[in-house]
Amino acid sequence: MRVKEIVQKISVFSKTEDLKNIVGQAGIVFVAQLIPLIFSPLISRLYDENALAEVTGMVSLSSLLLVFSSFKLGQAIVIEKDEYKARQLMVLIFFINLFMISVISVVLYLFQDFFIRSFKVDNVIFIVPVFVLFFSLFGNFDGWFIRQKKFKNKAYGKIIESVSYLTFAFSLYFFIGSNEYGLATGKILGIVLGALFLIKLSKYRIPSFTLEDLRQLLRKYREFPIHDMPSSFINVISLQILVIFLGFYYSKAEVGFFGLANMVILTPISFVGQAVSSIFFQKIVEDVHKNNYRLVKSTFLKTFYLLSAISIPGFIILWFFSEALIPFIFGDNWLLTGKIAKALSVVFLIQMVVSPISGPVLIPLGKIRLNAIWQYSRFFFMTSALLVMIYVFKLDFLNFIRGYSYCVVVSYLVYLFVILRIINVKARS
Repeated sequence: MRVKEIVQKISVFSKTEDLKNIVGQAGIVFVAQLIPLIFSPLISRLYDENALAEVTGMVSLSSLLLVFSSFKLGQAIVIEKDEYKARQLMVLIFFINLFMISVISVVLYLFQDFFIRSFKVDNVIFIVPVFVLFFSLFGNFDGWFIRQKKFKNKAYGKIIESVSYLTFAFSLYFFIGSNEYGLATGKILGIVLGALFLIKLSKYRIPSFTLEDLRQLLRKYREFPIHDMPSSFINVISLQILVIFLGFYYSKAEVGFFGLANMVILTPISFVGQAVSSIFFQKIVEDVHKNNYRLVKSTFLKTFYLLSAISIPGFIILWFFSEALIPFIFGDNWLLTGKIAKALSVVFLIQMVVSPISGPVLIPLGKIRLNAIWQYSRFFFMTSALLVMIYVFKLDFLNFIRGYSYCVVVSYLVYLFVILRIINVKARS
């Protein structure tokens, strides 16, 4: 496709309501992520690399546990056509949350040595379940707001979370002094307040229900826990596999240096990506309900071009200037983080462009099993490649991160190719 045609498509898309929603929510999420970024130079001077390792490990571990906390039924809230049943789904998911948090707490207690060694969460392991519970509630009400087309509400919740996180993190430092758990504790308290804010904002009313109602809903959406939950777990492992390997094979300090790069680069784009993904998912569901697969293809390509236009300038800045900018902004002791940021710039580009529009298009198209097969394949590829880097090539810390980045690019390009083939076939049918 010619550059002129791509520009024309973006120009047409720029006049649609979908773009207004994307820009509106992504803009507010950007502000929410900009708040901790603005204060991150101060954070890097108050808290050392071990504290960064603690919060990085906690978020990574929680991401894995979060997959099981709701049986992946959050997307069913958006898909369900009946409004009353969607409200009952919220009740079902809440009961599942409570049950799974109890299971998670027992598992963390029984295998605490393993989790502490792997994720460097020495000081906060026993409050991880609190983080998982409220993160899950945050996600559940995100699904509810997507259904109601109130896309900005989650973004406002992110602002509450970010401000609360910084407030508690700074308070713990100034009241207690130098410590390794202040950032992680602040993160937990931030998500608690963010989730409570969304609950209040939703004005959600609990519907009447019976156990049979909930059982029927679980049966109706059984493919989510049977197929989507295991594949999503594998997907999250694939996304968090770098932190897992760093925890196993490298020092806590090195995990901390990576943690700052992750906080400055990968975490903000993941939330902006989620903002785009929420609106994109809702729009694709609408198109599928209309059996308009040409419109599905059009929405996919326009969003792809838009994300590419947004991401490329960021990639250029990271690739050419991060090694100088990171030490200048955060201090000379974070020189290694600048090198890590450059290595991760290609991950920034490919994830920002492909991740928000990949999974959300396959599920409405009924390709849950195919999505599961892909997640398993990518997990096998990434794990095998990283093990080869460790045991065959014996790469040092920085070269290991570079190798990981190139593997991520390859896996996402294959994913994009598969999705485009499916969309083209649907559009021609």
